[in-house]
Amino acid sequence: MRPKKKSRSMAPMTQEEYRKQQSIVREVYDPESGRTRLVRGTGEIIERIVSRSSHDSINRQATAGDGASFMYHVMKSRK
Repeated sequence: MRPKKKSRSMAPMTQEEYRKQQSIVREVYDPESGRTRLVRGTGEIIERIVSRSSHDSINRQATAGDGASFMYHVMKSRK
C-alpha cells in the first residue's frame, strides 16, 4: 500500500514555481473599457513602453471607451 500524497495547495511555492508563474505574460482584452493590457501570471498588470504618438492614440481610444462604459452604466441605472 502506498502512502497518500499530501496536497500542495496550502504549501508555499518554490522559487522555481514562482519564477515559472511570473514568466507567463499574456494580453487580456477588457471589453468594458476597450483596453488591452499585459498581465503577468499572478494577475499583476504590466505597463507597455510605447512611442509618444502611439501613447496618444491609446489614450484617445481608452478615454472614448471609458466614456462609453460610463454612459452605458448611467443609462442602465436610469431604467
